[in-house]
Amino acid sequence: MKAMSPQSKPENERDSLSASEISELSPLADFFKAIEKDPRIGSTHIGVYASLLNYWNTQGRVSPIRVFSHQMIGLAKLSCRDTYFKYVGELSEYGYIRYERSFNRNRPSEIYFTCGE
Repeated sequence: MKAMSPQSKPENERDSLSASEISELSPLADFFKAIEKDPRIGSTHIGVYASLLNYWNTQGRVSPIRVFSHQMIGLAKLSCRDTYFKYVGELSEYGYIRYERSFNRNRPSEIYFTCGE
């Protein structure tokens, strides 16, 4: 039997999300709602936040996430550490995350998600 492509599914099945898919999108939706009227947030902040959420999701949604800057620089498509530190620091300063930098190259920094709490 031939498998149905997503386009051949009925309209109501194509547009519906499962409870787990909605749960996975909730933190990002909460962030977008929170930044709606915040003129300080730009596309790089959004990219860094989305990358942090992706990392959190792949690590089993454990809070805080423990991460080295070099791991996030590639994931967030940033060109240097200074850019990462700037935007993570601003997200922390603005209250969207709590960033606890380790200052020890052998110990990862800790990041807590505070948006939506």
